[in-house]
Amino acid sequence: MYLLFKQHHVLPSEYLKIPPGERMVLKTFLLAECAPKQLEGIRWQAESERMTREEMKHA
Repeated sequence: MYLLFKQHHVLPSEYLKIPPGERMVLKTFLLAECAPKQLEGIRWQAESERMTREEMKHA
C-alpha cells in the first residue's frame, strides 16, 4: 500500500472509503505493477551473488 500513496497519491483514509470491489481491482493493479520490480530485484541479487563467488575463486 506504500506504493499506492507514494506513486499514486492515494491516502490510507481515501483507500478505506473505496468500495470493496474497487479495492480488489486496485490491489490487483498494484501487484501487477510491483511484480516486474520484484523480479528485477531478484535478478540483481542473483547477479551480485554470482559476481561475489567469481571474485572469491580468483582471490
